[in-house]
Amino acid sequence: MTPDRLQLTDSELLRRLMQWAPNGRPLTIRELAAAAGASKSKIHALLSGERTTVAPDVAGRITTALGVHERALFFQPLSTPTGEGNRKGHRHEHERTVDAHATRGSQELVGHDRPVRSDRGRS
Repeated sequence: MTPDRLQLTDSELLRRLMQWAPNGRPLTIRELAAAAGASKSKIHALLSGERTTVAPDVAGRITTALGVHERALFFQPLSTPTGEGNRKGHRHEHERTVDAHATRGSQELVGHDRPVRSDRGRS
């Protein structure tokens, strides 16, 4: 299965790789855009952090132009539990669960006079 989009690992890493391009001189936004078959604004958005994902073919052409392995700069994001994107302000069930356990754990530790034991049945 081919992913729809790949996530940029770090925009600063992309900028640094452009400075150390394989041709021995820095690669400009215009040059990288031409090599990747993408617009200059898309490359600029990746560098600024405004955009963080690209199509797999574009990611492949960017990394080829920079002379690095695709996984050094991009990764496939994990799908959400429901298979839908996370809407702004909407939290997924697993995020609520993690928050609830973190809160509960800190409350359970407060006010104990004796050492806290593991709940895993170990003595």
